[in-house]
Amino acid sequence: MVDLNDIRSRTTNVQGYIDELREKDKGIILEAYNEYKLDIAVVDKLRDILKDMTVVVFSAAWCGDCKRAMPVMLHLEEQLGLEVMVFSKIKTAPLNPDLQWAVPPSPPEVNEWGATAIPYFAFFDSDGNKVATITEKPTVKDTLEAEILHVVKNK
Repeated sequence: MVDLNDIRSRTTNVQGYIDELREKDKGIILEAYNEYKLDIAVVDKLRDILKDMTVVVFSAAWCGDCKRAMPVMLHLEEQLGLEVMVFSKIKTAPLNPDLQWAVPPSPPEVNEWGATAIPYFAFFDSDGNKVATITEKPTVKDTLEAEILHVVKNK
């Protein structure tokens, strides 16, 4: 179980994450956001399933998969009122063979939760229990929103 209030104090929402990016990275994400169309049938199913959940995301401006995922998360944040908390300064630890991620600037949770790649999505119930995760990109379904539906339904 995690302390969601503590995590809230150290993260931002998706829009805040995008706002903090350099103009070039922000432009890439906003262009993808404007072009992306959510699968409405999937979103309708997610509405009830995610209503009491919180998503914690590890992301970084240098990550191509993050640039593809964060526009989708912004749409879900806006359309569902989904609480998405983003840790945005994830950095690898290339000089430490025992760790995947450098802490700091990365939060300790990125290593504690076993994130092997980013973006890393952890889904929590209202009590702070982790109920599902997605690492990097969809592996079972074609879209991120469909993958979210799949992993959360099959938790």
